[in-house]
Amino acid sequence: MKFADVVSWSGFKAWISGPDHHAVAREARGLARAALPAGERLVDSHVVAIGEGVPTPPQRLRPDLFPEAGSTADRLLARAGRAGRVLDRLNPVNAAVDAIDNRGREQALSGDWASAAGQLACALQPREGCDALSLLLLGDRGLHVIHVQKSPDGHKAGPGSQYGWGVPLTRVAWIRKRNGAKYGTHDIGFDDGSWVRVCFPIAGWGTLVEALANHSGGSSQAH
Repeated sequence: MKFADVVSWSGFKAWISGPDHHAVAREARGLARAALPAGERLVDSHVVAIGEGVPTPPQRLRPDLFPEAGSTADRLLARAGRAGRVLDRLNPVNAAVDAIDNRGREQALSGDWASAAGQLACALQPREGCDALSLLLLGDRGLHVIHVQKSPDGHKAGPGSQYGWGVPLTRVAWIRKRNGAKYGTHDIGFDDGSWVRVCFPIAGWGTLVEALANHSGGSSQAH
């Protein structure tokens, strides 16, 4: 947001109150729709994020979103942050603490990184350095993830979009809501026996979940 926008009363209120997440999500859904594969008809879509407890994939498997975006300084800072996290994990004390913290966690991914669920988990955990929203799109033939850029202040979606992942709809076996978990948490299962936990962080995901359950023949019942 520019300073000239902030000094107006409406701009000041927007700056103080933060972004309208529902409005940004609506913009992102429109941009993501345009990035669907040719001939794919959109059934429904919603903002999605990786679920709690899903492990982080190796860096080489995580997508690098919009590499042309951002200043050189921003990208250098992002790389420095990643290097710091790597060094932190190499510290034996920190590694031992992490192992204790992870020991009691409920399983949130079944399958290796090459499985359908593992590939979805990778797609939803891009490398750091670019502000973006991930959207899950249900088409008439497939299930897709498309990433959409956000403005630095988070108030707008776009301009860029990037295809992230997709499988034929016949490979989606089921989707189930998780009771007692963070709002919007669901598990999605595939025909290879793998499954992964995802989260729909913004209200309004019910129509997508119902449509996906109907298309896949799977269950949308909570468990």
